[in-house]
Amino acid sequence: MFNKLTSSQINESLVGINRQYLVGHLQLPQILEHIDDSNIEIGVTDYKNYTVEKTHKHKVAYECQYMISGETKYLDVDTRDEFLYREGDFYRIVPDTAYAQKALPGTTILFIKTPPGNDKIIIDSDDFIEKWSEQWEVDI
Repeated sequence: MFNKLTSSQINESLVGINRQYLVGHLQLPQILEHIDDSNIEIGVTDYKNYTVEKTHKHKVAYECQYMISGETKYLDVDTRDEFLYREGDFYRIVPDTAYAQKALPGTTILFIKTPPGNDKIIIDSDDFIEKWSEQWEVDI
């Protein structure tokens, strides 16, 4: 059996929002009629504006991400190391890694999460994270 979501369906579902799940056994309603699967979650994040995500970690989920376009930066909350990812890069975030994330306008990311489920734990931001979130320094 084959399942298909067209580019127009996906693009239409991202109007007015920045995240759309394509595959998963989802508990919350969403715009796109996704492909049901209890083994994995796959989706697209589309940052139309400069965006800072809430600082968090996942208890058990691995996150694999492929940069379709743009640039995003992550801050490892524990080590204070910063990681920059650009179009074409692929990366993985292991469970229990606390991080902050910010993205430039025009950044689109394909994400894969396994095991599926909402295991996100919000982390309180401190002054360092707040300051880091407010600026985008350009690499030369």
